[in-house]
This record gives sequence, C-alpha cells and structure tokens, in this order.
Amino acid sequence: MKKLEKKLKDRFSSFDSVRKAFLGLDTDYDGFITVEDILRYFGQDSKEFNFNDLKKLIMDKDSTGKGRLGYADFSKWVGNSIH
Repeated sequence: MKKLEKKLKDRFSSFDSVRKAFLGLDTDYDGFITVEDILRYFGQDSKEFNFNDLKKLIMDKDSTGKGRLGYADFSKWVGNSIH
C-alpha cells in the first residue's frame, strides 16, 4: 500500500496546487474524489493502479468512512506532496 501511495503522490506532484489537483481528479464534479475518479483520470487500463488497492487506500484516508475523499481529507493526505 505504501508503494501505491507513493506512486499517487508522485503523480499528484505535477499539479500546481492542491486545489487544482482536486478539481482535476473530481471529473464528475460531485465534490469528492473516488477510486473511479482516480482511475478515470489516470486511465482505466492503467496497470499501475488496482481498484481494490485504491479502494483500501481511499478508505484509509477518508475521515467519514464513506470511501470518498472530500477536499479537506485530500488536502491533508497529499498537501505536502504538491506544495
């Protein structure tokens, strides 16, 4: 799981700000980042990211336990990687 998290943070570091990263990943504009949003952004056929592993990671970072990240949780998780 640490490898997956590092890969994602490395990818997110290309964004100029946490806000731009969040808005770029929230492709359905519902105010949350889900596993589906991440896979959609990086490509469904990306062999780097496994759905179940991503789901576990998102659940671990989600303070509400709903399996999706709001801006506050996302910023807390990746903020240092982007700034």
